[in-house]
Amino acid sequence: MRRKDREITDFAAMRQIVEECGCCRLGLVDEDGAAYIVPLNFGCEVEGETLTLYFHSAQEGQKITLLRQNKIVSFEMDTGHRLVPGPKAEEYTYAYRSVMGRGTVEFLQDPAARLHGLNCLMAHYTRRADWPVSEGMLGATAVFRLRVTSWTAKEHKVCLLYTSDA
Repeated sequence: MRRKDREITDFAAMRQIVEECGCCRLGLVDEDGAAYIVPLNFGCEVEGETLTLYFHSAQEGQKITLLRQNKIVSFEMDTGHRLVPGPKAEEYTYAYRSVMGRGTVEFLQDPAARLHGLNCLMAHYTRRADWPVSEGMLGATAVFRLRVTSWTAKEHKVCLLYTSDA
């Protein structure tokens, strides 16, 4: 990381950023070697200092095809966006908090594991982890987890020093 002054290394602080994010972008590689980035809803689980992300999807499509071809993916999440104005163009800046990393995807086959993944996802958005899911929906939905192997976090804190009279 180039800007070490913005790096966050405390695991609890990194996890807090994940908890505040509403979207996770997965970075995949398509058949031509080009980047394929897809925004997804997600759930997360922490065991010790290991982060696991859960996702759901239709059973088929470009994302699923690419994930089955290459299980190693990158991810990115960000939150806390705020434009901070300055008196001159070069003094404008942008506040944010972000995490990014990589890991390995695994499609869940066991119904109990799939339900667990979906409930982690629901808990991220609703703070409730005991949602009933019909067998039909469970069978029609692809559920996969990303075991994070490496990740970093960054924060650009900005104090508002300039106020406009306008």
